Amino acid sequence: MNTHLYFIALLLCLLAILCISNLRQARIARFHSKTAPKPKTPRPLKPKTADDYPFCRAEQAKTIDPQPKQALKPWSEVKSHRGRKKTLSTQGHSCPNPTCIHFGIVDERIHALVGYGRHGKTDVIQDLRCQACGRKISVRWGTALYRLKTSSARVALILALMAEGVDGSALERVFGSREGTLRTWLTRAGMQAGKVHRHFFRHLILHYIQLDGLWANVRQGIRDAWIWAVVEATSKLVPVLKLGPRTLDLAYSVVHDLCQMLQPGCIPIFTTMG
Repeated sequence: MNTHLYFIALLLCLLAILCISNLRQARIARFHSKTAPKPKTPRPLKPKTADDYPFCRAEQAKTIDPQPKQALKPWSEVKSHRGRKKTLSTQGHSCPNPTCIHFGIVDERIHALVGYGRHGKTDVIQDLRCQACGRKISVRWGTALYRLKTSSARVALILALMAEGVDGSALERVFGSREGTLRTWLTRAGMQAGKVHRHFFRHLILHYIQLDGLWANVRQGIRDAWIWAVVEATSKLVPVLKLGPRTLDLAYSVVHDLCQMLQPGCIPIFTTMG
């Protein structure tokens, strides 16, 4: 009788040990299944079109004109032949009034701009007037010197010194202009340089394009600045250079601006990190 009780107790102990071991293995397997990283499957690359990018869609919306404009007759054929003849050349200037029929036309044979006096104390600035809408403008309209009272020679000298690396506080002590004013001049000059860059960099034929980004720490780590650079490897030409955050929208903007500068049909070799 004692032998049977002994075997039954031994069997129960074995069953208990097996149950505890099974529970422990199940708990370990459950823990490893939660902590173990899942294998990443490569994301399939999908080809993109111009309709997938917001900048390309905005550019297409600008080019779509539901009502094509008719050929505009030159103002010399519309106005009366009486009066004083035009002697001042207005080539390269246009009427800034969006509602005027001559808005954005820089050809002096077509637009209605004429000389309308001069103004300015430090520099003699020519004024123009549109005879079609009566709008008066300055020849400096649309430039970095528009509505600046400081002499253009002094502004050019200060900007040249800032480009050479002279500190703004030193320029403030020497020339008497506030440092905030100097930064405003520098910003306006940079924006004007961007306009000139986009005007002349058109229909480029490039063969080897390098896309790169430079990181800079601004104001002791408070802000990170990225410089997006597009460089042509053979000629070292820089068609696109932008400053901004590291976002997908800005990457789209860089590539979009580059495509707008290339000649139609030009497909260069692109290389980038990663």
